[in-house]
Amino acid sequence: MKAIIVGGGKVGYYLAKTLLERNYVVSVIEIKKDICRYFANTLDVTVVLGDGSTPVALKKAGADKCDSIIAVTGADEANLIICQMAKKMFQVKKTIAKVNNPKNVDTIKALGVDIAISGTENIIKQMEREVDNSRIKELMPINKKAAVFEVILPENYAYDGKAIADIKLPDGCNIICITRGEDFLIPRGGTKLLSKDILLIVSYISAANEVRRMLKLKK
Repeated sequence: MKAIIVGGGKVGYYLAKTLLERNYVVSVIEIKKDICRYFANTLDVTVVLGDGSTPVALKKAGADKCDSIIAVTGADEANLIICQMAKKMFQVKKTIAKVNNPKNVDTIKALGVDIAISGTENIIKQMEREVDNSRIKELMPINKKAAVFEVILPENYAYDGKAIADIKLPDGCNIICITRGEDFLIPRGGTKLLSKDILLIVSYISAANEVRRMLKLKK
């Protein structure tokens, strides 16, 4: 998953760090050189020096290939423009805007932004929910009842080092392969799960939440 954060303040930094911990590929657009330098020196992110409300900066950050754009500048107008541009010019799936004036929330939503949030704590909590929910996603339906799911295990995973045989998965749920870095594994009962593993699972669609719970993934 790839995300672009526009705005390199405290909120932007925390969001970048949170997304990296969830194995996102993160780009940050910031207009101030010193802040760009700080991000580049402390986080494993792509940093773009420029105005995030321009197509040039968004294109350079990879907006045409990203899953979400999060605008957290100090200006509501800029955050709105960034999100609208991301949707209309780059067909970004999800746009999230930090709204500095709570009175603007409804207006910004009405103008096409997927998620408009007022307050630093609120946007962090919302983004964390978005990230956590992205850890298990349906890739391909098999029929009306079953599907293939991708599950991304987080950093500091609760079951790190635990064998699959020792984890009680729902009936009809099978881990069919594991991607670990550049390695591809066909798991057996004794195969251990590790943080940052990417699992392909065949399961009943109705059991997705149960899979999340059994694998100790946050909802």
